[in-house]
Amino acid sequence: MARKLRNLAMIAVAGITVAAPLAAPVAAADPAGRSGEYTDFYLPPDPLPAGSPGEVLRVEPSVAAIVPGTPLAIDATVTRVMYRSVGAAGGPVAVTGTVLVPTLPWAGTGPRPTVIVGPGTQGMGDQCAPSKLMVFGQEYEYLQIAPLLARGYAVAVTDYEGLGTPGIHPYLNRESQGHAMLDLARAARSLTELGIAEDTPFAFWGYSQGGMSSAAAAELKDSYAPELPVVAAVAGSPPASLADLAVAGDSSILSGGIGWVVNGFVAAYPDDAEEMLAVFNPEGREVLDRAADSCVYDFPLMNPLAPTTRYTLDGRPIAEYLSAEPWASAVKRQELGNTPPSIPMFVGQNAADDLVLVTGVDKMVGKWCAAGVSVDYQRYPLPPVLEKTVVGHGVGLLPAAAQGLQWLDTQFAGGPTGNNCGA
Repeated sequence: MARKLRNLAMIAVAGITVAAPLAAPVAAADPAGRSGEYTDFYLPPDPLPAGSPGEVLRVEPSVAAIVPGTPLAIDATVTRVMYRSVGAAGGPVAVTGTVLVPTLPWAGTGPRPTVIVGPGTQGMGDQCAPSKLMVFGQEYEYLQIAPLLARGYAVAVTDYEGLGTPGIHPYLNRESQGHAMLDLARAARSLTELGIAEDTPFAFWGYSQGGMSSAAAAELKDSYAPELPVVAAVAGSPPASLADLAVAGDSSILSGGIGWVVNGFVAAYPDDAEEMLAVFNPEGREVLDRAADSCVYDFPLMNPLAPTTRYTLDGRPIAEYLSAEPWASAVKRQELGNTPPSIPMFVGQNAADDLVLVTGVDKMVGKWCAAGVSVDYQRYPLPPVLEKTVVGHGVGLLPAAAQGLQWLDTQFAGGPTGNNCGA
């Protein structure tokens, strides 16, 4: 049974949550002088030294294992970075990530652009950090990173708060993820020894959790990092409403992901932790414990297809709790669409997505359009496929990434935004 679930998993999340192990490393960067005195790169200085968000704490050369001779092969220097950010609870945190600079010369006008990538769901265990998975060729975001590098863009991929580093990853937390993206852009500007220009223009990019992060960074930019020269943002299938996600994810193949969401809420809002945890029965508590150490690859061990009614003391599904406090306020804080970005946005969404409901994305885009944001919204009329398996979510990546890349090229070249808000 476990083998059958694993095989179904590889179909369901192709391009989103599973990639076959890959082999050959690309060239690694060797930046001078900022690292070497730490035995564990992911253990931040304690206490963190005084500084500003985006300040680089350390770097070290890394590698990205990849299959040579394929469209996913990359030729780039790869550097692991730790930088300061502001966490979900409002305090300073250290976040890690990876900066990849292609050896391919930049053929466009002006300095080489840098794309800040928010990865899709990785899980919650420290071993799930993208900067760790890249080394072993297990990071599925290569499917999006490789085409960006092939265009000549520098790419910086955040691990997010609490992945790889101490603390719990506040999964799908709008502020934490937006800050991690914006502060990685700040950090990248200072890494001129890696070949990133101080005046590099930026864009945000992501699908699924990464799409939420890209949209969140765009929404938070003006208030949190107004100095950054951000040109545009691509947000594919962004979970605009966690209330919708609770309904769609229940009894799905990723049903155990409720543990990531709840653990993230508890980490972000510790004053409400006791009340939130009180709704779970022993089986529910056990799922939360398992989720805390699991990667998305481990979901066959996290009760796939199980209803969340199994986990609550009164037998109600988790979705029914979200309209009451303290859940309602936590869910509302993660909602996208309430702060209009000042940069052009591309949004790609499969209308038959079985995890991120199109109704929530429609609502987000509608709010942005009403506020005057330039949005190129592409809604793909794909047929429903194997509902509750996340196949409908995965297949949306293909058109969203292809169109998003063409649109991003146009934005960096100063072309039209493709705004279709009035359509």
